[in-house]
Amino acid sequence: MNTTSLKQSTLKGDLFGGINAGIVALPSALAFGALAGLEPIYGLYGAIILGLIAAVFGGTNTLISNPTGPMALVTSITIAALIAHMQKQNLEVDPSNIMSFLPLAVIIFFLAGFFQVLFGVFKLGKYVHYIPEPVISGFMSGIGGIIIIAQINKFLGSGVSAKGAINILAALPESISKADSTSVLLASSTIVIIYLFPRVTKAVPAALVAIVAVTLVSVMIGLDESYIIGDIPREVPQPIIVDSFANLGTYFTTESGGLNWKMITFIGGSAFYLSAIGMIDALLTAVVADKLTRTKHKSDKELIGQGLGNMASSIFGGVPGAGTTPSTVLNINSGASTRLSGIIHAIVLIIILVVAAPIAALIPKAALAGVLITIGISILDKRALKRYKYMPKMENFIMFMVLTLTIFWDLLPAVIIGLVWAALVFMKDMANVVEGESRGTKVDRLVNQLINNFENDEEFRKHVVVKNLKGPMFFGFASRFQDSLEEIPDGVKAVLFNLSGITYMDQSGLYTFEEGIERLKQKGINVCISEVREDSLKMLKDIGVVPNMVDDEHVFSSVEEAVMWLNEPGHMENIFADDGELYIPSAYTPNGDGINDEWELKNIDKYPECMVKIFTREGKEIFASKGYKVMWEGFDENGKHLPNDTYHYEIDLYGDGKEVRKGNVSIFR
Repeated sequence: MNTTSLKQSTLKGDLFGGINAGIVALPSALAFGALAGLEPIYGLYGAIILGLIAAVFGGTNTLISNPTGPMALVTSITIAALIAHMQKQNLEVDPSNIMSFLPLAVIIFFLAGFFQVLFGVFKLGKYVHYIPEPVISGFMSGIGGIIIIAQINKFLGSGVSAKGAINILAALPESISKADSTSVLLASSTIVIIYLFPRVTKAVPAALVAIVAVTLVSVMIGLDESYIIGDIPREVPQPIIVDSFANLGTYFTTESGGLNWKMITFIGGSAFYLSAIGMIDALLTAVVADKLTRTKHKSDKELIGQGLGNMASSIFGGVPGAGTTPSTVLNINSGASTRLSGIIHAIVLIIILVVAAPIAALIPKAALAGVLITIGISILDKRALKRYKYMPKMENFIMFMVLTLTIFWDLLPAVIIGLVWAALVFMKDMANVVEGESRGTKVDRLVNQLINNFENDEEFRKHVVVKNLKGPMFFGFASRFQDSLEEIPDGVKAVLFNLSGITYMDQSGLYTFEEGIERLKQKGINVCISEVREDSLKMLKDIGVVPNMVDDEHVFSSVEEAVMWLNEPGHMENIFADDGELYIPSAYTPNGDGINDEWELKNIDKYPECMVKIFTREGKEIFASKGYKVMWEGFDENGKHLPNDTYHYEIDLYGDGKEVRKGNVSIFR
């Protein structure tokens, strides 16, 4: 495909993607405006302005930004809390008059966007990826559950004003008894069309078809104004300028003229809460876009774009939003590949607002409730809920705990508690990994092969314990590590800690390790360390563990070197009276790594006339050296590597045949 046709293809994909995304965004934006506790039009304002700014400045080319379920829900909670806070402080507020609390709400929305910009500037976006899946799953399912529950009374048209999941469910018998059949029929029809219409065609968004069909029916049967949305301004969004803005200072000062810190902290806390939810919501959708387009979004740039979009949107009273998964997926599937699609999506919404506002005003409230119920169902993490039987019990517990707390308590605390619990579970799991010996690993097999070739292997196993530690050595492993040391049997003379698998050591882990060594030393047990990382060794030296508690001679570069050293006479007892005696290792590892690559005969230099010979099992001589000036490195007489096996040696100490040492030596690589 040439450059011109490629550009045309890209433009076509962006055009169709943007148009489809804009059409799909219309009913959900109106619904989220109502859900947020404002008016439907403010949801549309948010979709237009946030969608445009985030598309231009964001870090994900195909992301479509609108008011979303989580953001609309948190906005409604925030506005309800704002009204209650104003009433508590005896500030003039009328819950039925949006303009009486909208100025302060706008400040919260603006600050939420500003915090998101700061998140991006300080590069906090990457940390969202560390939120465990059970927490995300429970949170999203909880959001879906809240949206569904919140629409019950609107679905029933009962007029019951209960708020909060617990109160709504508690009032359910009363709501059912007062149900309005027309509202139920309209909402039910909306839901049925949304689920059944895709079987006819997926070329037209089902939600839009449902809204249009139900609205036409409501017009034909002549529903009164109490059933419909009502007036929608037929104009491009205008900045909110009202008289109450001039009196904002009265909200932030006390009667004595001092600062009203209660209001200031409430505004700041609410904005941070909203911004945190928006950050999670946007970046999770960006990850979905990455998977579909096989690209990589820029988290911090995306947060800056989202923040700028929410700041700009707030000036017009727009409901805060984030990247929205359904519209983004539709955009990509329609062929979009650049940020132009997001810009077109916003333009489409502006055209709809200017041209079709009178028609949108006729949409029944029950139809929006039906749309929101389907959105709530789509947000539920059905994959995780279906597969819970196959998931670890603790992950299921975290997921359902977060889900329950989200629905019946509060969103952000639910996520925080889920994160804390998941972190505790993770620390316990990591502690279990570090505290235990690695069974069946390469290191474990290496050690066993070495010991199996010792002439006194049973005696060695009885007196030496090798602990292969792995994972991060941190504060979480302290208790169980100390317990594992208590399990060391009586009669053990030496413990070797192989730290090759320790990837990280913090202060708590360091002190715990020190205390463990101290307890072993008090029992008269010799302690050795092998394969410790340079940074960890420096920490051990800085606090005096090496050499005050563990001699420099007892710190080894490899576990095999340490094991063979401990097998030498007197070493496991830390007694070196016989160090001048000839020592013939029964095994070595010529791996070419510079450690134990030669069969080193200790003190063989005392016998300058000796003759050292090596034979295969069949008796073929493969190595000979007078005075052992050249050490055996596991090669045959032709210089080729010998296979792992046991070989026979004969050492004529004086070269006269009067004193000959015979035995076996094993090599393995």
